[in-house]
Amino acid sequence: MTKLLSLTIVFDWERTLSEFSFLDIGSGKSYYDENEIAFFEKWYKSEAHEQLTQMVRSEHPTSVYFTGSFLELLVICDEEMVKSLKSAVKKGHIELLGGTYHHTLSSLYSGFHFDLEVGWHQKLIKKTFGTRTSCFFNTENIYYNDLAIQLKSLGYSSVFTGAIDWYLGPEKSRRMFSTGPEKDFKVLLISPSQGNSLFQDNAVENHFVQFDSTQLISAGGWNELVRKTSNKASIVTLDSQTAKDQGEEIYNVRQPISGKYHSIELKQLHEHPLQAGWLKQLYDLAPSIEKKSESIQKTWSSLSSTSHLKKLNPDLNSGDHNACYDTYQILINILSDFRLTL
Repeated sequence: MTKLLSLTIVFDWERTLSEFSFLDIGSGKSYYDENEIAFFEKWYKSEAHEQLTQMVRSEHPTSVYFTGSFLELLVICDEEMVKSLKSAVKKGHIELLGGTYHHTLSSLYSGFHFDLEVGWHQKLIKKTFGTRTSCFFNTENIYYNDLAIQLKSLGYSSVFTGAIDWYLGPEKSRRMFSTGPEKDFKVLLISPSQGNSLFQDNAVENHFVQFDSTQLISAGGWNELVRKTSNKASIVTLDSQTAKDQGEEIYNVRQPISGKYHSIELKQLHEHPLQAGWLKQLYDLAPSIEKKSESIQKTWSSLSSTSHLKKLNPDLNSGDHNACYDTYQILINILSDFRLTL
């Protein structure tokens, strides 16, 4: 049996909030650190540049999700890399994925917000690389039936989510399904054990494995990852895997599920009281910004990034409750300032 493997790498830039106090409300102070570009350059050179270089030079295909936050700064800081990526995309060994612009949980909280983010991301990909994306990487691999309808209307043909063993039953070795409401829309399942299933589960023929940039470094980098996996499976594009699947088996998921590709569970990003309180206040403003400028909408959207949500949960913040409350207070001050623009 020939195993097929498609690798996905996620690049996100987690923006740092400024120390925005109550006294800064109405002052015009930036919500984000004024040295953000310098911080990005330092992080990029130490963690992302070499990995992207290896991926561009490699002949092995991969799919890549760039958040809008990452790609905006990449264009500013490394034009040559953008040109190299554009060439690799044109040659076909790098597939770009669609996604939310600010890496948010908007698909759980607001259809309006989700549509905005997807549209912004599509425009940025088109402007930067001159292409469109067909497969969607949703934040935390969130998926449900109605989302498939929404994504198809936005031009997508497939999406990732998690493989639920108890639901799959006799189909537990399958990793590609159609969705209930859209039979020609593909759902691609990542295994709970991710790459381990490639080496340990011979019944699974199709493998979809995801890494963020930090995990990629931990795996030894792109070249080492390819070395470890290519002797176990043929590394192929997402398009080639989905094109070969003509089955009509349905992954019927009415309520949202997710698929973990790193060490964080979805519930850790929105169920802590500070997170829930922040998200409620932020999304309560959604009706007020529907007819506002794109600039205002993007500022609002950026405040819902999972990078901020992580800092509101002490389990993801070294157990530092005080730091979580400090972040929450900064966000509340920012929201008070933001309301002045509405």
